[in-house]
Parts: sequence; C-alpha cells; structure tokens
Amino acid sequence: MMPACEPIRGHKITVPFRPASPKKSQRKTFGRDTSGATAVEFAMVAAPLFMLIFAIVETFVISAAGILLDTAVDDVARQVFTGQIQQSDIKPSVFREKICDKVDFLLSCDKVKLDLRTIPAFADIPTDVPMKLKQVDDSQFCFDPGAANSITVLRAYYEWPWTASFLHKLAAETDGNSVMFSIAAFMNEPFGDRLNSNSNCA
Repeated sequence: MMPACEPIRGHKITVPFRPASPKKSQRKTFGRDTSGATAVEFAMVAAPLFMLIFAIVETFVISAAGILLDTAVDDVARQVFTGQIQQSDIKPSVFREKICDKVDFLLSCDKVKLDLRTIPAFADIPTDVPMKLKQVDDSQFCFDPGAANSITVLRAYYEWPWTASFLHKLAAETDGNSVMFSIAAFMNEPFGDRLNSNSNCA
C-alpha cells in the first residue's frame, strides 16, 4: 500500500518579472496620449460656435426691435385716424417724438425714418422700401395726417447695422444693415373739419 501524499508546504513559486521594452512602452503611451486633443478640438470649433451663438442673439434682438417698432406705429396711427393728431395741430418733430418714446428702449430716435401721407385708395399703399445708395431714401418722405375720412398711410423705417461679420456680408445690398419697416394704412374717422396746419406733403 502506497503512503498518502502530503501537500508541500512552505514553498513559494516565483515568476520572474520582465519589464516591457522601452520602445514598445513608448509606442503604446504615445498612441493613448490624448491630453492635448481636447484643447485642439475646442479651439477648432470655439470660434464658429461663438459666432453662431452671437448671430442668434443678435437676430433675436432685431426681431424684438421690429416688434417694438410695429407696436409704436400701431399706437400712433390710432391717434391719427381718431383725429387726435389733427386736433392737437402738432408739428412733425413732436409726431416723431411720439414714435421715439415707444422705441427708444432698443432703437435710436435719430435713425427712425417716418412718412405720413394720404393716398387716393387702399390699392395705392406703397409696399416697397425706397432705397438709394444702399440706404433707405427718405428724401420724399413728408408729414400729412389727412382730413376726416381720408385714407392715410404711416410708414416707419429703421436701419440696424449687423454686428456679426458674416451677416454683415450677406446684407451687402443694404450696406450691411437689417432694414426694419412697419406700415399702417387706415381711413380716418369722421372727426370733423379740423386739419393739421403743419402738413408738408406736396
């Protein structure tokens, strides 16, 4: 009968350690080294991204300014067709201030161009933007709130210079400006025979 096997105790098995080859280790480290990649990638996309964000913000501001101009034109036009402007006999400069008081939060008053005149029929409402040398031509603009029952048109224009460079280039036909305009056409109410003595339309 063979004797039972006893486990060997007190012995350690040592596996020799071989360091990786320096060249091989450097190759692996270089392949995994991405410490500067994020910075380079961010630098590549940062400028276009910020330009896009700025253009979106500027477009939003211009849209808000356009709504503000529309609201001002509607409010002041109501004073015209109800006869308040005619009966108060205000001057064109005072009429301008009525518009400016409602838009000076975003718009510069001296750049607002106004045209208030009477027309023969609603079919004659001017819908184009009069341009000359890439700017709104206000040389023929005038002030005439009209008599009772007359058809009157109030037009307001504002040139907002684009700040975003690529939008400025796209608006080359308007000298890099976004042209905002608002039109209100209406028939004056029968408020009486009072006329504004400061009318200057031919």
